[in-house]
Amino acid sequence: MSVIVTCPNWCTTNHLGDDEPIEHDGPSWPTVEGVSGKSWANVGICTDRAHGVVVWLDADYGPNLTPQQAREVGLYLLEAATWAEDHGND
Repeated sequence: MSVIVTCPNWCTTNHLGDDEPIEHDGPSWPTVEGVSGKSWANVGICTDRAHGVVVWLDADYGPNLTPQQAREVGLYLLEAATWAEDHGND
């Protein structure tokens, strides 16, 4: 007998038929390319077993960002934090 996979309506993860999905991926923001395109930062939404809906930050090791690029990443983090708070119980 198989259990139906249930996800939040915002989940974009392909669970490949797993009966009990552990994590869910949500929206993500555009990648911010670092100085000379040699580094980058990504912001997104996912779930964590212990904390529910969380903000995900993935950055190249020691990304070098101009002040404008740093503000862009900071804005994405603020937007993601608001999104996570608004969808924490979905």
